[in-house]
Amino acid sequence: MRLGYLKTAFMVLILLAFSICIDAQQNYNGKQGPGVEKALQIFSTSLKSDIPGIVESTIYNVVVFKKYYPEKDYARIGNILNSVARENEDPSIRYKAYLAEMYLNSAAKVDIKPESPAQDHEYIFIQIADQLEKKLLVASK
Repeated sequence: MRLGYLKTAFMVLILLAFSICIDAQQNYNGKQGPGVEKALQIFSTSLKSDIPGIVESTIYNVVVFKKYYPEKDYARIGNILNSVARENEDPSIRYKAYLAEMYLNSAAKVDIKPESPAQDHEYIFIQIADQLEKKLLVASK
């Protein structure tokens, strides 16, 4: 019974984060409401979840938030993403966390184009990987 309650609580948190993220995509005008800070707190918590879908969705939302709110401090989230990239059991989640962390550190070099509404989250990680690969290969020549 307790596990079901925790899953429900995490789903509510992730839905809140999704709604804030969608609002950020649709209504971004350079100003921030209190929901942005709350979303960043939720992201920090959700990245530590034992439920793979919550972690994966949160990684996607962190990337989209960085796109629309680049001036925010993502250091704490970056540290958590680093831990996820090293310690998560799922190799796909580890790779996405690594790409997201790289994006947080290199956002000026990567131009992602989120779709609204997002039909497939994979495309955003492909954009990051492709652009970083091209830039890193060119930089190493």
